[in-house]
Order: sequence, then C-alpha cells, then structure tokens
Amino acid sequence: MKIPHIQNPQINRAVKSTLVSGRKVIRSTKNHIKQTAPESRRLMMDVLFLSGGLNPAPTSKLTSFLTAAPKLAPLGSDLFEHKTAVKLVKDCIGSNTNYLVKRTTSKVKAKISAKNTLLMDTTSKTPEELNELLNSILIKRKNVKNPILNKAHVFIAKGRQYGVNPVVLMAISMSESARGTSVAAIKKNNIGGLIGSKGLMRFENVDDCIEKMAQTIAKHHNKSNINTILELGHSGKYCNKNAAEEWIKNVMFYVRKLST
Repeated sequence: MKIPHIQNPQINRAVKSTLVSGRKVIRSTKNHIKQTAPESRRLMMDVLFLSGGLNPAPTSKLTSFLTAAPKLAPLGSDLFEHKTAVKLVKDCIGSNTNYLVKRTTSKVKAKISAKNTLLMDTTSKTPEELNELLNSILIKRKNVKNPILNKAHVFIAKGRQYGVNPVVLMAISMSESARGTSVAAIKKNNIGGLIGSKGLMRFENVDDCIEKMAQTIAKHHNKSNINTILELGHSGKYCNKNAAEEWIKNVMFYVRKLST
C-alpha cells in the first residue's frame, strides 16, 4: 500500500533535519508514519531523537529544543521506554542499535547536581517506585523498626502539599538521620535534623516531622528565594555554613540514589 504524502509541516521539518544524520532512519520513518495524529508526531520525534545520536551536532540541538519546550520534554525523558522507536532504528541499522541507544542516552541524560536540583519540584516516579528505592537504601536493624520504612507516600503527599520536591525531602532525611538510625530519628521521630529553641525537636510521629521539613524548605524558598540544594546548603538556613559542602555532598548522594 502506498503511503500518502505527509502534510503536517512539523513532521516534514523533523524529517528534513535528520537527512544529515541518517537517511536509512528517515526512509523507515516515512514508511511507518501513516497519519498525522498526535501519536504519529510523537513517533516522529522519538525516531528523530534517536537518529540524532548518529551526529553530535543534531543531538545537542535536539536536547536544547526539548529542554526549551516543556510540552515535548517527556519525549526525551522516557524515550527509551518506547519500544516502537527503538524497533524502528533496529530495523534501519541492525547490530548498531545498542551502541546508538547507549551513545544517545549518554549525551541526553542531564547530570544531576546540587546546582540543578530544585527544591520546589515534582518527581515522575510513582509512590511504589520511590518506596522501593527508599527501602533499598535504608539500614535495617534487628528488633528496631526504621522510622522511614515505607514512608514514600508521606514524602510525596507532604511534598505536593507545600510544593516541595519529595526526592529532596527524602534525601535530606536520609542524610540527617543516618538512613533512619540516628538517636533523634529513633527516640524523637526527628528524621530531618530539625532544631528548635531547645535543641533537636521532638515529634509525635515521623509524618509530622516530614511536614515540618516541607514547611521549612517552602518558607526559605518563599522568603529568601532559595531554589536549589546548593543554595540551601550555603545559605545556612538548614545546616551550618561551615558544614555546607559536606551537607550538600551527602544530600546529593541520596538524591542520585533516589533518581535512578
């Protein structure tokens, strides 16, 4: 069956921009796109993104384009979960597929740093995924229940309530409580290292502590325009300025663990 000419200008521009990178990918893409519905445009962008790995220049341009276009950002973030696009490229370049996918992801994946980890953000992970990640790095002791165990849903709920990134809340609690084993965490339900006028604060339960952490971060963000882990550490608002570098390093260790 002959496929009709594609009229959508966005798809045509995308096809033209891949000419330098991989003519086989373009031919296969044209043969597979049969309509101009949103799903077809998504497919086109998937293949375009993959084909960009054949040439560093288009890959760089595509990364910048996707970053600047929030509505299209998910195409890059979950690209390699789309089996269709990967299959198309495999049909085009055969045994080189795995190399291309690995090369493209290494270029596109943004480095997680204290400078770009936003305090007021969301996460794309489900409560189940975060809970599994959280539990996997907690320290388990015999006869002592870890107070952070299975608390991902609380971090997500309190994070959503105050607009705070739940991964940031988790990472700070992991660092401040020594992965749920500190005396303050076990005896005072204080997993955030929160200090009041009388020293370490005591909470009725861990959920209350998580809420207080979210309130504290949101307050510093709103009043002092603190936006990232780096800024929060050096501000002295959550940790001592003298310990800022070590605090940031520890928190970011857990941010990366919870973002894999």
